[in-house]
Amino acid sequence: MNRLFQILLLAAALLLSVPAARAQEPQQPDIDQIIANQIDNLTRTFKLDEVQVFFVDSILQYNYHAMNEAFEEARKTGASNADTYQAISDQWMQATDEAFQRFFTKDQWNKYMKSSYGKEKQRREKRISERNPASSLKQ
Repeated sequence: MNRLFQILLLAAALLLSVPAARAQEPQQPDIDQIIANQIDNLTRTFKLDEVQVFFVDSILQYNYHAMNEAFEEARKTGASNADTYQAISDQWMQATDEAFQRFFTKDQWNKYMKSSYGKEKQRREKRISERNPASSLKQ
């Protein structure tokens, strides 16, 4: 079960990590290093200004640590179903995307949506709507 938790946490981190990190051996990720890599990658890719970098840092710090706590809580309650961990990840990654959209410029957001981040956002939204058909009616 601990291995499942590690795999899901690593998978969530890889969704937003630089491609070079994907080539490394799977191991327990250091969440603060993952966040730092994400900030660097987002800053370079979308040419974020200083205020946007501050917002990205704040959002990632909060959401990644909250997601990690939710994973840990699910593990403590004995959750072993991968769908449970996927739902937790989807919830926090969706919240991250929604927060980014609030302060990215239109051009940055369009570039984001055309990137692997946007493609993952679309896959995540599809999973969410399949889990909860009522949520797709709101969109």
